[in-house]
Amino acid sequence: MAKNTAPKAPENAETGSARSTGPRQRRSVRREAAVNAAFQLAEREGPAGLTMRKLAQELDVDVSILYRLFRDKDALVLALCERTIEIELDEIGDVPEEETWQDTLRRIADITWAYQNRFPAITLLSFARTTGGPAEQRMVELLLSTFERAGLPPTQTVLFYRTFIDTALGLCAHSASLSSLAPEDREKDDSAWTRVYSHLSERHYPATVRHIDDLTTVTQKAIYTAAVEAILSAAEHAVTEHLETERTTRSERTDKA
Repeated sequence: MAKNTAPKAPENAETGSARSTGPRQRRSVRREAAVNAAFQLAEREGPAGLTMRKLAQELDVDVSILYRLFRDKDALVLALCERTIEIELDEIGDVPEEETWQDTLRRIADITWAYQNRFPAITLLSFARTTGGPAEQRMVELLLSTFERAGLPPTQTVLFYRTFIDTALGLCAHSASLSSLAPEDREKDDSAWTRVYSHLSERHYPATVRHIDDLTTVTQKAIYTAAVEAILSAAEHAVTEHLETERTTRSERTDKA
């Protein structure tokens, strides 16, 4: 299982075990050190604080070394995306044979949510990106095969996979964005329901007034869970409809024969 913090980067990207390895291994070791340091820098200073210049200072190397490892900052960000998926896959582990497809997806959703709580800055950097890398390929395969287990036809397997992952990542990014606000800004957002909405006129906003207590207490996690469960319920309904359509089609063919 992955630890709750990013691995600590070596003090210098050019030192350590890299000295005793071949050229390809040395490059790999240096990339690993740079990605680890980028993790820490982004979480400490926020997404905007991650620059190639600051990362070079973090590693105590010339910035030109980073551009030998990563074509540009975007290549570094994609490497961070791959690392986040690796961490999540490590926590997901093997899928038990007895685990239902719904519970597999719930577990993936819970791990994804926990990850954004630990690394909000990295979540904001990575949630909308597509890396095409080996870790992402494994995650895509896991999710698609899980929805296949539900018994969905191919087009709906893909539709529900995309809906599930885009919804999960989007809501995680929303939560990460809120947690990244300055304390005074977060306080303004948090208090808006009681500071503004609880004082609205019942005559003009009757529905809002009726639901104000729940509006002030609903949590981001509750919203996330509700969204995940809604997708699972919709997928279950789609499977039922698909099976019913197949039964009807077979019956009609039999009658014609």
